[in-house]
Formats: sequence, C-alpha cells, structure tokens
Amino acid sequence: DAAHQLKTPLAGLRTQAELAQREIDAGQRDPKELKKSLQQIAHSSQSAAHMVNQLLSMARAENQAQLAQHQTVNLARLATETVRDFVPRALEKRIDLGYEGPETGRGADAPKTALVRGHALLLRELIRNLVDNALQYTPVGGTVTVRLVDDPFGQVVVLQVEDSGPGIPPAERERVFQPFYRTLGTDVDGSGLGLAIVREIAVQHGAQIQLEDANLRHRPGLSDQGGAAFGPGARFTLRFPAAQAEPGGEAAPAPGSAPA
Repeated sequence: DAAHQLKTPLAGLRTQAELAQREIDAGQRDPKELKKSLQQIAHSSQSAAHMVNQLLSMARAENQAQLAQHQTVNLARLATETVRDFVPRALEKRIDLGYEGPETGRGADAPKTALVRGHALLLRELIRNLVDNALQYTPVGGTVTVRLVDDPFGQVVVLQVEDSGPGIPPAERERVFQPFYRTLGTDVDGSGLGLAIVREIAVQHGAQIQLEDANLRHRPGLSDQGGAAFGPGARFTLRFPAAQAEPGGEAAPAPGSAPA
C-alpha cells in the first residue's frame, strides 16, 4: 500500500522534470511554462515527503517499546502548542482556528487538569493529525476548534477537534480510520494515513474515539466570506483516562511505572 501511494507523487516529479527538460532542449524558454513545471515538482515532492513522514509516524505509533516510556503529559499544553503551530496555515486559508479549554502555565501556575499518562511525542502527533485533517477538509472561511472538556468526576480527559467542513457520512466513519482510505467525493490531496495514526495512538493510550456530525451553528462572516457551504462538519471526541494530580507535582505516576 505504501509503495503504491508513493508512486503517484514520484511519477509526477519525474514527468514534470522531463517536461521542463524537453522544453529547454527545444529552445522554449517561456518563464511561465517553466514556473508551472517547477510548481508541480515542488507540490509532488511535498506530497512524497508528507507520505514518508506519515509512514514514520505510523511506525512510531506501532512500536510497542514506546509503551514503557509513558509519563505524565499535560494534554492542554500539547493542544495549545499544536494550535499555535497551525495558525499560519489557517490564516492562509482564512479559517478560524481556535482553542477552548484550560489555560496552560508552568510551575505553580500549571493546571492540575487535562493530565494523562502517555508518550508526549505520540500524543502531539495525534493532535497534529486531527488538526491537519480538519484544515484539509474545511473550506475557506470555515472554522476549526480544538477543545478540552472538563470531566466533573475527574475520571477522563476529553479532547475534541471539530470543523465546519462537509462532514463524514455514517457509512464511512469506521473506514476513515483504515490506512490509505480517503472519503469519497472529495478532491483533498492527502496521504490517507492521518486518521489511522490517530486511532493507533489512541488505542495505545487506552482512549476511546467517537466521530459524529459537529452540527455547528452558522457564524456570519466565515463561510459567507469564503463563498463555501457551511457543512455539517465533523467532531472527533477522544476520552483519555485521567492521571491523578498529587501535591507538589502535575500527577501521580501510574502503578508500576517510573516517575515522570
């Protein structure tokens, strides 16, 4: 599957490079045509690099040895950092990207909520893939929200990523977590691995995943500005077992594990 998926961007790279070379050999030095070929080469190389990075992420997620490296992780901090990383891309597409949840501080000001036991690198990768997926499918002028919801009983940490895109039909909601599967009827260029990585990391952290329509209310000035329909959207909800906070630290280590 991976080899098949990599063939497409690599074939595009070769085709555009050969086309540009033929144009130069024929004496056709039209800057616009050469620029078009170079843009296609850049796009294909980015697609291939993205595929390779996703495959590496999948390999890390499937590495059972990482289970022994679990420590206390502040999910709110990872979420806010990830949202900041994606702000330039959201601005470029005129998408309202935001975060809702506990503020993150350090030291004595660090919140005692949103703490889980896990592998920080993998959890960051999980959030990045959810946000990346939402930005890919949300039209210009839409909204994407990353949210951490408090559990009054302190048993779970709830992470949500929702968007105002076209949504995912109920019949496809299980399939989208399969490697290399893409929702039908869309022209989004992706690897088809993002949600498979999300599920693998969630399973490794004992988290439950729920996928449903977001059913967001229309917000004037967003979809109108972009000229795109305000779809039912998609909301991914993940429930992680909460780590228990202890005095003088972020959380108590899980039984049998090394201190964070």
